[in-house]
Amino acid sequence: MVKDPVEILNRRNAEVQQIRGYVDLTEEAKQRRIAEVNERARQEYWQAVESEERERAERLERSKAAVFRVPIPSSATDAEEAQIHAAYRAAYNDVYSSTSLFADSPAEAQEELERLLAQAERSGDKLLAAATYHRAIDLGIQSVVDAYLASRPAESRAWESYTQAHQEASHARDIGRLLERAYTERALSPAGEPSEFVG
Repeated sequence: MVKDPVEILNRRNAEVQQIRGYVDLTEEAKQRRIAEVNERARQEYWQAVESEERERAERLERSKAAVFRVPIPSSATDAEEAQIHAAYRAAYNDVYSSTSLFADSPAEAQEELERLLAQAERSGDKLLAAATYHRAIDLGIQSVVDAYLASRPAESRAWESYTQAHQEASHARDIGRLLERAYTERALSPAGEPSEFVG
């Protein structure tokens, strides 16, 4: 299936031009065939839009899950996994409580997160480090996120995938994309003639 709106429009325009060139068809028959081509192009466009939105949302959710995943060894039993999750929740609650005191002061929240991350790194407390990292993401404190990721290449790759997916989702809602979509929808509308600006 074609996903590029410009390609869908160009192909539709070419088919319409071809139909208009048929000398053995009546004007009514030409209009009927053109309407069929328009409808097929419209359906293809909406399927492409829905597919793209679904893929983008799935990519964002997968990458978000990878970033916020609690580090659990693959050899952990179900009971051990439950204990690790409980320990992580406790660590996150501690980090959250420590930083919620500074709701009106992002600089103080940053200092507290830096202190907690340094403590976690010194003591080898992976769950406290992860909880601090996750809280830094929630608060948008990039310096702490960067400090956490500096020595963790796998988590850094997951973060890059997440930020890229997040940017793609944001870009899909920006004014340029909305205008592009409105233009394409107008070009594919039942009264729309083939666009002279495409192709």
